Amino acid sequence: MSDQAHSNTAAPDKEYFDLHTQGCGYLSRIRWVNPRKGGGRQGKPFLACAINALHGDTTDPSYSYFDVRVTDDACVDLVQSLQQDVDAGRKVFVAFKVGDIYPHSYTAEVKDKTTGQVTQEARAIIKGRLFLLSHVKVDGETRFERPPQQVESRNGTDG
Repeated sequence: MSDQAHSNTAAPDKEYFDLHTQGCGYLSRIRWVNPRKGGGRQGKPFLACAINALHGDTTDPSYSYFDVRVTDDACVDLVQSLQQDVDAGRKVFVAFKVGDIYPHSYTAEVKDKTTGQVTQEARAIIKGRLFLLSHVKVDGETRFERPPQQVESRNGTDG
């Protein structure tokens, strides 16, 4: 191929398989993460948070814990605006969309309340990318609601 063919040919767009999970739950653990030097993600700080997502019977729900990286700029601004409410212990209820979920296992030290003995316990959480909040309530008061057409238009994006 000639040099001119190389310069006139645009690289094809990459294609991806999207794995999106949506639900509602309680926002917590809003924090900035500073990756270690030489680590992944180009070492740039990023906003992270946790969502305790509800599922099952509405009268006795179960919870799944998501630990997510906030990737969309508008979502970063919105989550940051909720930091004081979360830190003050207010109930911040969100409708969310998370992409590219994967399991993450770790061990935690657990202290027996009766004997005081410390043991290691295996645990697992779900990690992913938070790219959309469509509804936010703080202590039952609506603070943010994205118009339905904006939620639908964002379904095909990855944040």
